[in-house]
Amino acid sequence: MILPRSLLAVAALAAATLPAGAQALFVTCDNGLRCVRAPCPSKDVVLVPSGKRFARTEPDLSGLPPADAARRDLSDGLYYGRLVLTGTVTEGPPVQILASKVLRRATAHEAALCRRR
Repeated sequence: MILPRSLLAVAALAAATLPAGAQALFVTCDNGLRCVRAPCPSKDVVLVPSGKRFARTEPDLSGLPPADAARRDLSDGLYYGRLVLTGTVTEGPPVQILASKVLRRATAHEAALCRRR
């Protein structure tokens, strides 16, 4: 069966997006925005390995285990994209990202995803 090109494009797009609540690997990083009032969307989330960026989106860290939440390098790791986290990404206005675990330190390539715009 031969499918029209438009149907193939839709199928490819559907395969590239995450289903609601899917587990994902991501890094977070500072986006340079500075505010005088809260909420201040000063972080971006970048999915690993796709590189898809959720601009001005900060992950919810309330789901992290106590050991991960108490890490001394958590704040810097989230600021500079030095930590790879796993969690759920729910696309759809608004995008919600719930971190469930700090998986590991980011590789140089993963940290560099933060510098790409």
